[in-house]
Amino acid sequence: MTKSLAATPARLGPPPFWQQLPQVFKYPAHGDALVKIFAYAIAAYVARRWLPFGPILAGLCWLAFFAYCFGILERTARGHLVAAEVFVNDRTDKDRRPILQVVILIVFIMLVGLAAAFLGKVAGQVTLFLVTLVIPASIMVLALEERLGSALNPMRLLATISGIGLPYLALCAFLFLLLQSSTYLVQGLDKFLPDWVSGILAGAVSMYFMVSMYYLMGYVLYQNHEELGVDVQVDTAMAHHNLQRAGGGGKVVADVLGPETRSLVADGKLEEAAARIENNLRRDWDNNKLHDQYQKLLLLQGVPKAIAKHVNEYVPKLIREKKAARAVEVYEAARTVLPDLLIVDSTILLPLATQACELRRDATAFDLLKGFDKRFPESADIPGVYMLAATILLEKRGDYAMAQKIFLHLAKKFPQHPLAAEATRLAQVAEKMAVGAPAA
Repeated sequence: MTKSLAATPARLGPPPFWQQLPQVFKYPAHGDALVKIFAYAIAAYVARRWLPFGPILAGLCWLAFFAYCFGILERTARGHLVAAEVFVNDRTDKDRRPILQVVILIVFIMLVGLAAAFLGKVAGQVTLFLVTLVIPASIMVLALEERLGSALNPMRLLATISGIGLPYLALCAFLFLLLQSSTYLVQGLDKFLPDWVSGILAGAVSMYFMVSMYYLMGYVLYQNHEELGVDVQVDTAMAHHNLQRAGGGGKVVADVLGPETRSLVADGKLEEAAARIENNLRRDWDNNKLHDQYQKLLLLQGVPKAIAKHVNEYVPKLIREKKAARAVEVYEAARTVLPDLLIVDSTILLPLATQACELRRDATAFDLLKGFDKRFPESADIPGVYMLAATILLEKRGDYAMAQKIFLHLAKKFPQHPLAAEATRLAQVAEKMAVGAPAA
């Protein structure tokens, strides 16, 4: 996990998580989340009651649900604090985190058992308390790093806990309260409702509270992303903006833009506000906060030429400052208003697309690479562009034939390039995978 975004003044950041508990509890009430919760709950109930190997199939339903929870946790930790209209996990590889979480819980249970067996009951109780305390940290590390060793590494867990500080204890307390509330509510449903109704609702209630818990852990990670070195996709000012907009309305723009433009924005004088920030930028070009403010106003105005001009100034600046994740965010925000936006600096397209790929923004990476060799026929980055595009096709999209074609073209056109040998090898890999792939 590497830090990618510049620090933003704390006053612009999202509020502490204990001030966001209503939002934490409301997060699963979003339509898309509710549909998924009830779908998984019904599937688990039907599997358990009526299908062969019911408990196993129900367990698989729960594993699939936990993959969704991990997606929510990671998405939130990256800065997306508001529920998406439709949350789609765009990863193409298998999400092993739910299975690894089960392994982690088994390891922790074994530690408690061993402590009780060899050191006595008191030692077992102490170990149980310590294990319970580090489970949230273990889940958060697993969500972002996806490695069992990291999630069980005591030093890694201590670093996460110390990075959050004393609020980590409050986090554990709130997670415990959510878990207990879910348990009591499920028990109440069992007492007063018919079996089939309570069976489905009990699963749905448990899943609802579980989504809240994973969202809360993701929120805490984002709250402390600078201390923890989490690679985020949304800066704190924009995250605050999104939270306020979700919570109620149009006042957010003025707050995010800062006090110097509030009166102009409040009066709807966006052009004057943008002009004021542009003048400030001439005097303070290195101030990224001003750039962020300026872009937000330009996007609100929807002026294509000004948006394209600023993006082509700001994105190269961010790349030079090694803030590629923020550069991707700026580019994507501009594309929502200006779909035909082009980056004119050929030297930054490959690193920008590479960062987009690392953030699992494959569509964005492809948009950046599209037509690169025709736009910049003399660029030294063409082999790297071919390699990245073909790798995405091979590993993420399963278009083995096209990937093979690009790899072979790279090796043939640039035989002396350092990437040529690897391109030849990957072309063979793509050919084998194309043979084994099912017919479309």
